[in-house]
Amino acid sequence: MTLYDAIGQNYARTRKRDPRIVEKLFEVLRCPLGSTIVDIGAGTGSYSQALAEKGHYVLAVEPAAMMRNQAIANPNIQWIDAFAENLPLADQSADAAIVMLAFHHFQDHRQALKEICRVIGDGQLILFTYDPDAIANFWLTEYFPSLIPDVQATFLTIPALVSDIESITGQAVSVHPFPLPRDLSDSFAAVGWSRPELYLEVDIRNGISSFAKMAVEERQRGMASLKADLESGAWDRRYGALRRQKQLDVGYRFIWT
Repeated sequence: MTLYDAIGQNYARTRKRDPRIVEKLFEVLRCPLGSTIVDIGAGTGSYSQALAEKGHYVLAVEPAAMMRNQAIANPNIQWIDAFAENLPLADQSADAAIVMLAFHHFQDHRQALKEICRVIGDGQLILFTYDPDAIANFWLTEYFPSLIPDVQATFLTIPALVSDIESITGQAVSVHPFPLPRDLSDSFAAVGWSRPELYLEVDIRNGISSFAKMAVEERQRGMASLKADLESGAWDRRYGALRRQKQLDVGYRFIWT
């Protein structure tokens, strides 16, 4: 059983594709319409759907049955039960690959990159990921301090990730920050950067793997502290200016070859 077989019951409800992320994805994607694109760690397929609706054929790779079972059927999407390290796909059978906030879940990232490279040949690789060097600056860590070591242990640093991609694919890599909009619709870990009340919602937390891995005592203690600070106004006295910002660079990055 994968982590998301255990925690992903309502994933499709909280982890909806965000139109700004989709827009950036299509901005950097170089494939012509009708290309075959493999979406690795596709989850419930929200970004696979965006590609399919645009006219691409998508190979959606997702090992968690809980996630695949929530996907909306689309004739342009073929679902594949597999892990990134062992893709049951022929050499050069796809024109490009995307990995949307899934790379940190791969057990052997170098083997995964080699498999992706085998499947796409000299095609394009696009990742949406997080810079672990940014986590210590996020206010949420004051309530949940274990987020810092967890994120730093889970995500490759951007320089290390770029180095591995370049050495395995033989292609140059571009890195661009992606500031999160205030009304982000894909409820991943930093969704509440300006809306802290979101973290009090159990469905939001259940769609974020860092909360699932956290000790119960820390999670309960952090929730109680955050709730108290919101009710007393302490959070707004410290961070209320964030509520008026339209976007913020919290550490998310688009990386592509």
